[in-house]
This record gives sequence, C-alpha cells and structure tokens, in this order.
Amino acid sequence: MKKLLIATYAMASYAVGMGALCYLMLFLQNLWVPKTVDSGATPVLEVALLANLVSLIIYLTLHSVMARPWFKNWWTRCVPPALERSTYILISGTTLFLLILLWQPLTVTVWETDSAIAKGAIYALYALGWLIMVSATFQIDHFSFFGLRQAWNWMMRRAPGPTTFTARYLYGVTRHPISLGWLVVFWSTPHMTLGHLLMALVCSVYIFIVTPIEEADLIRELGDSYVAYRKRVPAFIPLPRGSGAGRVKTPTSYRNKQGSSA
Repeated sequence: MKKLLIATYAMASYAVGMGALCYLMLFLQNLWVPKTVDSGATPVLEVALLANLVSLIIYLTLHSVMARPWFKNWWTRCVPPALERSTYILISGTTLFLLILLWQPLTVTVWETDSAIAKGAIYALYALGWLIMVSATFQIDHFSFFGLRQAWNWMMRRAPGPTTFTARYLYGVTRHPISLGWLVVFWSTPHMTLGHLLMALVCSVYIFIVTPIEEADLIRELGDSYVAYRKRVPAFIPLPRGSGAGRVKTPTSYRNKQGSSA
C-alpha cells in the first residue's frame, strides 16, 4: 500500500509540474487556453504592475528557496527523501498555476510584427527554446529531474548513487541550456505587451542572479572538475571556447540544481 501511495504521489506531482509548463507554453503566446498573459479586463495600470511584480517575486523566491541545500536538509526531515523532488515539482507546478490565475493583463503594445514570415520565425524560435529545455532534462536524467526516479529507487530499494554527467551535446556548448531555453521562451513573441515584458524582465533578472549562486554550490561539490568545465564552456551563449566534452562524476543533487531557476 505504501509503495502505491509513493508511486501515485510521484506521478501526480509529475503531471501537475508538466501540466503547468504546458499551460505556460500556451499562456505566453495567447494560444487556445482560457487565461493567457494578455487576456481579461485591463485593470488600473499601477495596481496591475504592482500585483504582477509581487506575484512574480513571491513565486520566484519560493522556487529558489526550495532549491537551496539548507532548505532541502530541513525539508527532508518532514518529507521522505524519496519524495523531496516530487514535492518540489508539485509545489512549483501548483504555484505556477496560481501565478497564471492571478496574472493581471497589461495589454499596452511594446512591439509587434505583422509580417507572416517574421511571426513564423519567432514562433519557431519559441518552439526551439522549449525544445532546448526538454532535451536538456533528458540529458541530465529527465525522470530524476522531475522526481520519478527517486520514488522508483525507493520502491525497488535501490540506493541512489553518483551519476555521470556528460559535458557533451547541449552541455558541451552552454553550461545552462535550461536557463538559456527560458530566456529564449520569455523573449520570443511577435506581440510583446507590457505585461509580457514585465514577466520577461523579472524572470531574466532572476536567472542572472541565481545562476552564480548555483554555480558556487557546484564548485563546492565538484571542485576543480567543474572549475575546468566552467572555463571551457560559456554560461549561456554557445560561443566556442575550446573543447567542453568530457565526463565528470557528480552527485545526484547536480541534476536537481539544473534549471532550478525555471
């Protein structure tokens, strides 16, 4: 019975997390969902700006705090370690849905293109951003990233061990492909409104603030191997610096740090 509950909880958390991301994909482009970034009655500008800014800060702060090692150490005293990541995904997905629900539309146009070719190119770039993020999660173990493997290991009585991170493919050209994908996603739109711009700006600033903090944790955990990797491979923009390929033995927590700014 306990195994069934663990499995159900992990799969439900995965469904909520993935559902929130899928909804966000449509939300940002005003596509096919009842609530989008620009839908609804336009409220008082100052009130909407403040409400959206506060909502974003609360969401991102919670998201970041829950990813910190000290919080995980405390949190696993209350939550079984096998469900720690699933709980993180569940709370992240639920609070993302809440952020979307509370979002106030600010429909003042910042830029817009009427060119069908330009729109097609922007939508293709937007899709590429999501593809980069999804591909990166599979490279670092998608099922561990979303908490399913931890639950499975517990059910099978397998001890989690260090994994091999391969600094190839996406991670061979950029150290943070998930964050790069988010940056592409937030800014790729043929019709940028004030509300969309606010979300893009705040989330981009958050990514640039939290990334050095996460890298400091990785340097403490992985030592010289990560320092060398950091020198070879750029953080975001995939410009060549030399060979970034190679293998680095990393703890399981490495997978959970990737994209915590997402």
